[in-house]
Amino acid sequence: MTIEPTTSRRSGAYGEVAARSRAFREALLKSQERRAYAVIVLLLVIAVPLSGLRFSSPTEVYLKVVGAIAGLLLLVVQVWSIGALRWARRHDKLIPGWVDALSVAVECSVPTGVILAHILLGAVAPYVAVSSPPILAYGLLITLTTLRLRPGLCLLGGAVAACGYAGVLAYVWVAKGSESLAPGWPRPGYAMALLLLLSNGAVAAWVARQIRSHVEAALDEAETRRKMERVERDLLVARTIQQSLLPRSRPSVPGFDIAAWNRPADQTGGDYYDWQLLPDGNWIVTLADVSGHGIGPALVTAACRAYVRASSAHHADLMSLATRVNRLLAEDLPDGRFITMVNVLIDGSGGPLALLSAGHGPIVLYVKATGGVESIGSQALPLAVTPELETDPPRRLELKPGDVLALVTDGIVEWAREGGAGAVREEFGLERLHASLSRHAHLPAAELIEAVVRDVGAFAGGTAQQDDLTLVVLKAV
Repeated sequence: MTIEPTTSRRSGAYGEVAARSRAFREALLKSQERRAYAVIVLLLVIAVPLSGLRFSSPTEVYLKVVGAIAGLLLLVVQVWSIGALRWARRHDKLIPGWVDALSVAVECSVPTGVILAHILLGAVAPYVAVSSPPILAYGLLITLTTLRLRPGLCLLGGAVAACGYAGVLAYVWVAKGSESLAPGWPRPGYAMALLLLLSNGAVAAWVARQIRSHVEAALDEAETRRKMERVERDLLVARTIQQSLLPRSRPSVPGFDIAAWNRPADQTGGDYYDWQLLPDGNWIVTLADVSGHGIGPALVTAACRAYVRASSAHHADLMSLATRVNRLLAEDLPDGRFITMVNVLIDGSGGPLALLSAGHGPIVLYVKATGGVESIGSQALPLAVTPELETDPPRRLELKPGDVLALVTDGIVEWAREGGAGAVREEFGLERLHASLSRHAHLPAAELIEAVVRDVGAFAGGTAQQDDLTLVVLKAV
């Protein structure tokens, strides 16, 4: 006999879960193995007291021999089943369905054989034989079939038992005459026995289906949990890698106090910031926001960071750099994905800043001399929208000591709090961002960021963060 591998074509016999879930196949085979052990225990329970009885007549001895043969047959079938099931578990395979069906048919036919032997040997009257203890074995064997977790086999067991018992009744009726059954049950009693055997199979099938559904649900839940844990581990690794790509220390730029902060909405995010010292002594500070958040945007941010770092040394001009990075991203990203980016070029010799925003905002400038706060618009479309980027010249900024340039992602201003009953959710908004920056502009860059984040959190009032949050502050000193 060949034990078939667990492939999709087995799903018809064992179900889709068995075809795709190794855990379910393991549970199925273990349940069948326990059923085989239960049958062996049942045989021992019956055999031990019977073995101590002494039979005086030859017919009684024949009956003992018949019972021993029947028990031995069942024992051989169960021992073989245990061996086959253990082999199948080791090799992650399933027993062919026809083998299970044959095993059930043989088991549920044994009581029929014992009853028929009683009649043929003439040890007891026919009416006694058809109402003797072997009838109880039908029910026990059918009930144990539920442990195969296959309703069809339970129905088969009930049908085999009922057909076997009906065959014995028919034989007695034809060979011995209907009067041979008369001293026993009333005729409806035999019909009721047949109906009970069929019902036993149906009830066992229902129980097997319920057990199987619970097992499948539990294993599906466990499998889903394992998959989620694996995803969580992968996301944690991705988060660790992404966080390691952010600058580990603040830049030391003459005339500026620079700090940055980032908190993704998920394990990974679509925001990133960076700063880099160029070969000519200038510094470039970058903030980018990839559309969406999660693992996909996180991969894009890594590519975007690599493109900027690789290109900035050869394209120090911000317009040339933005054009180059846009072309690379447009070739890589699918339609619908885009990146907003702002680059600030700090002149190492003390000249004015150059700022170019590709669709990014908010960008906020606080001027200490006037106490005013203004928003700076973008000079180009977001990156990767079109293969060729058309951009205006960079914005020139002359920062005086105390002035603050804040590069912010939209997650800050769009963080909303719940309104009252029926009220619309209210966002933190640009005006509150201006007010917060103005109120805390006297603080060092890192403390200023902490203060703004506290203001946003207090406004949100515990509402869950929906988008990535990033701030980069350049303060002239």
